[in-house]
Amino acid sequence: MNQTASQSSPGVILLKILLPVCLIALGVAGFWYYKSNTVKFKRKPAVKTAPVVDIMKVNPGRVTARIRAMGTVQPDREVVIKSQVAGTVIQVAPEFVRGGLIPKGQTMVRIDPADYELAVNKAQSALDKARADFEIEKGQQQIAREELKLMATMSPNRVRETSLVLRKPQLDQARAAVASARSDLEAARLDLERTRITAPFHALVLSKEVDAGAMAAAQGALATLVDVACYQVEVQVPLDRLDRIRVHEANGSLVRIRSLYAGREREGRVVRTTGTVTEQSRMAGVIIRVDDPLGLGPAKGRPAMLLDDHVEAVIEGQSFDNVFPVPRSLVREDSSLWIYNDGRLEIRKVAPVWIENDRVFIRSGLSPGDLVICSDLSAPVPGMALTLTPGENR
Repeated sequence: MNQTASQSSPGVILLKILLPVCLIALGVAGFWYYKSNTVKFKRKPAVKTAPVVDIMKVNPGRVTARIRAMGTVQPDREVVIKSQVAGTVIQVAPEFVRGGLIPKGQTMVRIDPADYELAVNKAQSALDKARADFEIEKGQQQIAREELKLMATMSPNRVRETSLVLRKPQLDQARAAVASARSDLEAARLDLERTRITAPFHALVLSKEVDAGAMAAAQGALATLVDVACYQVEVQVPLDRLDRIRVHEANGSLVRIRSLYAGREREGRVVRTTGTVTEQSRMAGVIIRVDDPLGLGPAKGRPAMLLDDHVEAVIEGQSFDNVFPVPRSLVREDSSLWIYNDGRLEIRKVAPVWIENDRVFIRSGLSPGDLVICSDLSAPVPGMALTLTPGENR
């Protein structure tokens, strides 16, 4: 009983009350000390930075439109040589082989002329006989005329002169026989000449159908020849670019032709169009002529062209003066350019006059010395501030 009373004495109760109060006061003091000695940071307002851009300076000049197209090398003139007479082939030229070159006028194939020589001799004899008959008939006509005069002097009645009495029909018949015999002789000589088949032009033998010892039939094919004076390349061009090409036999647009596989390069000229449009792609056909394609004459030393080779043709079209060439990637969808103007963005409309694969030619909307922005801007706004990349020249 006394022990419990001693534990609940006033001192103990006071200690239980003061201890928590002291701890709370100590914590509040520490908090205020920490707060008064902590470094205070001031938040600065965000600074807006201008986008950094690259630029290019543009100036006008003279440029030539170039149209690229694909095509195939083809012969400009190809003929199938046929025999006009029948017979055995007794001789062929050494150059008469596939891929051989035969000069104009050289004999390629010779057919046995024996039968045709006999025909000439026979026709010559027939002509000689017809001429002799004609001379005889002229003599008979003269005799008939003299006889008619004699009968007129001896007969009291007047003797009537008729064409039959004067043998005029017989004379006309003999004259016609001479003309017919002369024609037969000319035909026989012509057939004899046709036993020699010559090259009609400086030719490349594309294929041959006969050889020595073979029998050539009348109108039978002997060979296929290609004129090597010039080849042609047919290409397809979009209709909207056709007006930029000069089409002329002598002074058409210059064309640079490159073989896709061999890399050979030659020059040609646009000489005409095909006059048609392809059904699916709706493109116009253009014919390019290449002179001396095998390099045998004026183009000696240049690489030879091969028939059926696939080539790329770069046609030099119309020239434009005072136009600005700009990379196509810099022209925006609405035909505008971003211009750097004294630290500000200017969006300017332009008018292209020609578009190539990687270039756009602009005639209006730009001035000499303009600075075209080459960089992309995420949110372009006219008048926005810009900064040049260090080292850019204005």
